[in-house]
Amino acid sequence: MSASSPLVEVDWLAGRLDRVIVLDASVTRVDRGAGVTDFAPGPEVFAAGHIPGARFADLMRAFSDPEARFPFTAPSVAQLQAAARAVGIGDDSTVVAYDSMGGAYAARLWYLLRGHGLARVHVLNGGLQAWRAAGHAVETGPAAPRVPPGDFTPRAPGDLFVGTGEVLTRVRAGADPARPLICGLRPEQYRGDGSSDPRRGHIPTSVNLPYPSLLGADGRLEPDRVRAALDRLGLRPPFAPVLYCGGGINAAGLALALDLIGVTDVRIYDDSMSGWRADPALPVETGAGDA
Repeated sequence: MSASSPLVEVDWLAGRLDRVIVLDASVTRVDRGAGVTDFAPGPEVFAAGHIPGARFADLMRAFSDPEARFPFTAPSVAQLQAAARAVGIGDDSTVVAYDSMGGAYAARLWYLLRGHGLARVHVLNGGLQAWRAAGHAVETGPAAPRVPPGDFTPRAPGDLFVGTGEVLTRVRAGADPARPLICGLRPEQYRGDGSSDPRRGHIPTSVNLPYPSLLGADGRLEPDRVRAALDRLGLRPPFAPVLYCGGGINAAGLALALDLIGVTDVRIYDDSMSGWRADPALPVETGAGDA
């Protein structure tokens, strides 16, 4: 691992479990069919198996705004401070996040903590899948009811997120490879296939870079795979994208993947398609688009 890498590997973490804070950001994901997915907090997923000593990071109720209209909406600075301190994070902590579902949920935690000023926060490349594949033990059982509180004091996050107005401005300006809209949904979701939702599909002018397509069979991100995917879209760094998906999770996975190859001037449309679809005045497209 380089000092600037957003990722750490299993062997690196295995030798440092007593020196880092390991956060499990798993959620419960339920596929309802017809393109509908429900989410719930993941303590049962954590209890079924986690890295020894890991702490459960409740991405839905603590590291998001639970009162917001849409799931996974970014928390306020005060909410983030309370959530981070509750899992023991201090200003000098080294944090490694992982999940059990491809890494995008861990990436969301990474994006929030890094964007609020935590200097040493990383994602475990390959997540729990890679940990198990390397032959390391897992623990079962619920999270500890409390840990020694941390003293993390977040800074104001700046331009981590954009709202609907800025996205609409980009749409009206037309596709721009220097400032692209990039959708992290799976291709069938981007196209609007298999859904009866009349507002299925994607935001006009956006290109499709499915976050899951960037993962190898082992669930790991590799820089060459990310670069090849960008080449297929005709995107050449440097560029300053706005990333979106269904609810801001796969978009965070894209932010992690782009950071891995040095593309750091990124922002996430936090409401993503959850918010965009909710306004009937906003345009949506189906099909493969121009990508």
